[in-house]
Amino acid sequence: MNERWTWIVRYVLVIVLAIVLATALGATDLFKTTRFGKSGLNAARLVAFIGYAGALLMFWLLAQRAARLVPATNSHWALLKNALVPLATLVVIACGQAVLLLLLGPLMNASWRQGYNWFVISAIILSGAWLVMTLFTGSSSVAALLGTTARQSR
Repeated sequence: MNERWTWIVRYVLVIVLAIVLATALGATDLFKTTRFGKSGLNAARLVAFIGYAGALLMFWLLAQRAARLVPATNSHWALLKNALVPLATLVVIACGQAVLLLLLGPLMNASWRQGYNWFVISAIILSGAWLVMTLFTGSSSVAALLGTTARQSR
């Protein structure tokens, strides 16, 4: 493997380790029975949230770093380079809603849950639109998507 890309193995190892530890620790009786007040939130949900959220963060950082290192030598590589971060953002938001519910779920009533669901749906639609526009325009820049250009400093 090219020395330039060996860092991917470290990121994948951290992601897998975070998922395995969160799952293993969250399944123990000690973590399941330790509660935070009368809210229904327990240590198992907290450790699962920390592990899964950490894995999602590392996945997003992996995509961001890969996007910086992908060469834009031709149009196919340039399209991949620009689409990596929007695609990773879509995946993180879609998976992250369930991860965030691990922490917030026991604390929400029905109306807060409905508001949360609509917020996540909006975020998924926006990130999906960002990805589609990136594929359409070939640029992941939000300024390019809005049709504006950055002002040059004088």
